[in-house]
Amino acid sequence: MPINDFIKDILSRNDFREVVCHKVIPSKEASFGDIPLLPEVKAGLAALGAKRLYTHQCLAIELARLGKNVVVMTPTASGKSLIYNIPVMESMLLEPKSRSLYIFPLKGLAQNQLKVLGELNPEAAAKNAFAIYDGDTPQRKRKKLRDAPPSVILTNPDMLHLGFCAFHEKWAEFFRSLRYVIIDEVHSYRGVLGSHFAQVLRRLRRILSLYGANPVFIASSATIANPTELCETLTGLEFELVSESGAAQGKKNFLFINPSSGVSPYTVSTKLFIESIRRGLKTIAFTKARKITELMHRRVIESAPDIKDSVSSYRAGFLPEERRAIEKRLFSGALSGVISTSALELGIDIGGLD
Repeated sequence: MPINDFIKDILSRNDFREVVCHKVIPSKEASFGDIPLLPEVKAGLAALGAKRLYTHQCLAIELARLGKNVVVMTPTASGKSLIYNIPVMESMLLEPKSRSLYIFPLKGLAQNQLKVLGELNPEAAAKNAFAIYDGDTPQRKRKKLRDAPPSVILTNPDMLHLGFCAFHEKWAEFFRSLRYVIIDEVHSYRGVLGSHFAQVLRRLRRILSLYGANPVFIASSATIANPTELCETLTGLEFELVSESGAAQGKKNFLFINPSSGVSPYTVSTKLFIESIRRGLKTIAFTKARKITELMHRRVIESAPDIKDSVSSYRAGFLPEERRAIEKRLFSGALSGVISTSALELGIDIGGLD
């Protein structure tokens, strides 16, 4: 495979002598479960190519159906989004007036999840049952969403604070019929951001109580030491943990590179990025600052003009339409490589990367 040849090349080359660790994470077979599903939900899953559900998905969905707050901590690309999308789809079918609120830390993930919801239920998408309400939403559309809330609204903590809680009387219909609250990538709410978000969620719960709503909270997390404690601290509610993944995993190679004295890590990263793209590997390079993102992108184009049309930078500060265009090219496969700040970190289907 190209990835194996690429790694052998890196380990043998003198200009990559900085590789100080190489670990191979072995593959794992899938473990499937079985739960009853509505015909419409089965059809949506079939359209996505999901013929069967993993054991952790079945367990989490059953807990949500029982009205339990759930936090799912399983690896990347283990199907966590289906765990909240399936109960939401069921509530839309069984209780047409029910509503759900999706909270994402970054806009990119909301855009991606809107696309997934549309693929899972094209008929509902055609009726505008799903909508994003964030800083990029035009004012005229915001009013329409408030006056006639769709079944699912996707937003972020900032807009939840400034656009929902601050004007809750305008969202009375939505809050009154709220059935699910989804908190995706919950591990990102740490430190000062987490403490602020905890207060916003408490305010949200007081507002929901005012309108007589008691929704189920479903959270998803990367692998962290204390997912249950984190969720309970953020929300003030009790959570059930699902952490035993039934998803299959392909073999992974983990390489730790420590640049030698006098060599910039950006120089090594740029070289690795170019080599990856030329080998036909889908690649993302993350940087800590917007300036470095653009600097690295320029170096890539100057050093390897042959790949300039298949790579792009991505960062906060781009216009919404520019970000959407880059995301579309990445999801469609038109882009082979992206150099990005954390603005893109939570908005990609990382399972499709090499």
